[in-house]
Amino acid sequence: MKIIFYLLMVLPLFSFGQAASQIDNKISIGTIETIHSTILNEKREILVYVPSSGGGGSATRYPVMYLLDGYSFFHSVTGMSQYLSAIGKMPEMIVVAIVNTDRVRDLTPTHSISWSDGGQDENFLKNSGGGEKFISFIQKELIPYIDATYKTEPYRMFVGHSLGGLTVINALINHAELFNSYVAIDPSLWWDNQVLIKKAEQVLKKNDYKGKSLFFAAANTKEKGMGIMKDDTNGNKPGIDKLNFHEILKNNTNDSLIWDWKFYPDDNHSSVPLISEYDALRSIFKKYELDKELSDTTITMEYIKRHYNTLSSMLKYTLLPAQSTINLLGYNFLASKHYEKAYSFFKMNIDNYPLSSNAYDSMGDFYVEKDDTKKAIEAFEKALSLKEIPETRKKLEKLKASK
Repeated sequence: MKIIFYLLMVLPLFSFGQAASQIDNKISIGTIETIHSTILNEKREILVYVPSSGGGGSATRYPVMYLLDGYSFFHSVTGMSQYLSAIGKMPEMIVVAIVNTDRVRDLTPTHSISWSDGGQDENFLKNSGGGEKFISFIQKELIPYIDATYKTEPYRMFVGHSLGGLTVINALINHAELFNSYVAIDPSLWWDNQVLIKKAEQVLKKNDYKGKSLFFAAANTKEKGMGIMKDDTNGNKPGIDKLNFHEILKNNTNDSLIWDWKFYPDDNHSSVPLISEYDALRSIFKKYELDKELSDTTITMEYIKRHYNTLSSMLKYTLLPAQSTINLLGYNFLASKHYEKAYSFFKMNIDNYPLSSNAYDSMGDFYVEKDDTKKAIEAFEKALSLKEIPETRKKLEKLKASK
C-alpha cells in the first residue's frame, strides 16, 4: 500500500510539474520563433517545445520531432510526448512544429491541379509542387538552426497528416537520410495520379533503410459504417491508394525498413490524427519501455544500464536512463525498505541530471525516511537553489521546525 501511496504522490509532481513553465500566472508550453529562409525567400514561424526535466541550464540533450501543420497539432503532440516520456514509454523529445504559409505549395512534391476524384482546381492548386524546395529548407536551414540553438541528439522524427503525410512519404522515399523515423497520418497518396506510390514500389526495394522506421495510419474514408474495400474504387480513391501503399510495404523484399500500419475504421480523415499520433509514438518506441514492472524488486542497476545501452544502440545515440523512470524505481525501493537500491537510483539521477531540482528533492525524501535530518535539509536546500518548488519548500520548513 505504501508503494501505491508513493506513486500517487510522486508521479503527478514529477510528470506534470515539468510540463510547462509559468510566467505571470500564464502557462507556457513552448516558444514561437521566426527564422528567415533564403531558400523559400520568406520568414517562417516555428513553435518549439523543450523538456525541462534536466533543469535550467542543463546539458541534457534530446531527440527532435519535426511536426507539420504546426498550429493544428503542437498542443496535442507535446502533451502526449511529455506524458508518455514521464511514464517511461518513450524518450523525452524536443518538438519543432512548422507553421504553414502556403500549405499546398510546400506539402506537394509535384505540380498538379487535380483532386483525388479527378476534378480540377486551377486556382486553389496553382502553387502546388514546391515540396522539394520545402524539404531543402528543412534540411539546410531549419535543422541546422535547431541543432545550433538547442541541445539536440542526432535522432530525428518527421510527422505529418494529409498533405503533410504525403510530404513525410516523399522524405522517406527521396531523402531517407534526413530522419530516423517517419509518421505518415492518412497521407494524400492520391496526389498527381499516385506519383509517390509508383516511385515507392521501386525505391523501397533497393534502398537501405537500416535503422529507419515508419508508422503509417489510414482513416476510414468511406461512408459511415463502411470499410475501405480493395475491389471498390468508386468514390474511395484515397482509401484505395493507401491500401496500394500498404501492399507495397507488405510485398517489399527489402526488410531493412521497420514499418507498422494501422487502419482506423471509426475515424475519418479529420479525426484520425490524435489517436494515430499516440499509436505512432507507442509503436516506434515499443522497445523503450522496461520489460519489467517498476514495482519488481528484482530490478538491479545492471539491468537498467543494460536496457539503456541496448536502446542507445538502436536509436544511434547515447540514451541516459529516463529521470522519471529512475525516480519511480527509487521511491519503490524506498517504500519497500530496500534502502541501498533506493539510494543508488536517486544518486543515478543526481549524477545524470545534476541541475534537476527534482533529483535532489527525491534524495531529500530518502534521507527523511532514513531519519537523517541534516542530509535531508542539505538535499532540499540544494533542490531549492536550482528551482523554487512549493512542495519542497514546505518539506524543508517542516524539517527545520522539528529540529
